[in-house]
Amino acid sequence: MSRRAHSGEAVVPSVPGLPDRLGSLLTHRHARWGAPLAAALVALLISAWTFDAKLSISGDNTEFVTLARSLAHGDGLTYTNLPEPRLATKYPFGFPLMLAPLAAIFDGWSGPGSGTPDWVAMKWLVVCSFAAGMGAFYLLARGVAGDLAAAAATALAVTNPLTVSYGHQVMSEVPYLAPSLLALWCLHRGIEAEGWRHNRWLWAGILAAIVAYYIRSVGLVLIGAPIALLLLRRDWQRAALIGGVSFAAILPWSLRNSAAGGGGVYLKQLVQVNPYFPDQGLLDTAGLWERVTDHLQFYLAQGLTQTLWPSFEPTGAAFTPAAVVMLVLLVGFAWRSVQQARHLLLLIYASFFLGTVLLWPWPGDRFILPLVPVLLLAGVITVADAVHWLRAKGAGPTAYVLAVVLLGLGLHGNVFGRTSHRPVRQPGSLVQYARASQADYLPEWRNYFEAGLWLRANTPQDAIVTCRKAFWMHVISGRRTFVYAFAEPQQVMADLDAKGADYAVVEQLGYAHTPRFLVPALQSASDRCPILWHRPEPDTYIVAINPL
Repeated sequence: MSRRAHSGEAVVPSVPGLPDRLGSLLTHRHARWGAPLAAALVALLISAWTFDAKLSISGDNTEFVTLARSLAHGDGLTYTNLPEPRLATKYPFGFPLMLAPLAAIFDGWSGPGSGTPDWVAMKWLVVCSFAAGMGAFYLLARGVAGDLAAAAATALAVTNPLTVSYGHQVMSEVPYLAPSLLALWCLHRGIEAEGWRHNRWLWAGILAAIVAYYIRSVGLVLIGAPIALLLLRRDWQRAALIGGVSFAAILPWSLRNSAAGGGGVYLKQLVQVNPYFPDQGLLDTAGLWERVTDHLQFYLAQGLTQTLWPSFEPTGAAFTPAAVVMLVLLVGFAWRSVQQARHLLLLIYASFFLGTVLLWPWPGDRFILPLVPVLLLAGVITVADAVHWLRAKGAGPTAYVLAVVLLGLGLHGNVFGRTSHRPVRQPGSLVQYARASQADYLPEWRNYFEAGLWLRANTPQDAIVTCRKAFWMHVISGRRTFVYAFAEPQQVMADLDAKGADYAVVEQLGYAHTPRFLVPALQSASDRCPILWHRPEPDTYIVAINPL
């Protein structure tokens, strides 16, 4: 019996701290699958709150809608919107195949009052994939960093405005998340286990990585990451196994694309000075260096910083306080991973992915979107390491307060954004996305949308239309469409005549190509290009192209 008990003093039992109680809750047997299911449910609720039924203005989303409709109608993966349909080789078939049943059920869209557009159903499929991705992310984060870190990282990922905004667009970035994160989780466990014959985790990881590749081509780096890690560990047999199985799985698709005459679309774009203008030739060393440095400037000043820290005001400078904090966290993660030989699969995957993004012809926040959860996890791991270090120095309470403050700031920025709100034209928080989802199209896109409706109602079904956003116009109008040539007026008109264009849409969506190429061409042949339809503010026209 203790002295305090003998002296009659009350013995006060030790009370577990909040972190210990949270950890105990997360390690409860019901939390094994309950926690990832909760992450998926929160993702669904946030997506329902911010869901935008409007057709997203990115041209890629309508390209996927077009390919899904093509599959649903039995035409294979084909650009049926073109005057002369041709096989599609740009995107893998995985995402269009996921969308095809919805295209078949809703059978396209025939205009206002005709029921739910097929793209709305496709958006909800992407929402479901976002929820699945957040469940998979929790499993990955818990497997590599523990329960508390997994809860913090998932809270940041599931509320990240960029990820949520793409969570209801018909684009492949978010559908790629679930199989890619599942692959990382399984490969992490499979690589740490022995052998390969009965290593179910390893086989599941390989399968998930191949599925991810067939949804988005950047999945190639997901396949390369475990191979590189195993080679570093001199595990030649399993490296060869993953390489051989993946090569065999990818080869049929590569052969199909080569036979269709469009193999290596992304590789061609990667080495071109400007894929929009192929005649400018291929990159040289100086051009490559300029591209990489320009992209680094963009991602430090805006892309990465604004995506991971939405509450910070972008300034255009590469090394702002927010960028420095981000770099410290990510470099700290890399240094500790190499020093302790842990989390190397995540580090290699993130390095390969970021390297690909820096080499890509264009910068953009959506290109890093599939990596956002992994980068957030890396930052949380660095903070957790710092907390453990401070606890060892006797500053445990201070460390936890700092960690909670950082998490609170991150969540507040995700939900509410900055104090000086961005305009609705560029929402940057969940609250702003929820408001924007209830608004109409921007005026220039509203006019473009109405131009498509006019074409649907007033032109023959076999009419051919030239415009800047061809897939978008095809989905709205139901007419065959193509993008005019980026060339001199005489060449543009010759191309329009060769392809049998009946109509042209002159818009003001903000792209320089229409005033630079299409408008001068139409003006050069104004005697046979009368204006049929016009909407002001901003001026949008439909012009007939009468045959010679």
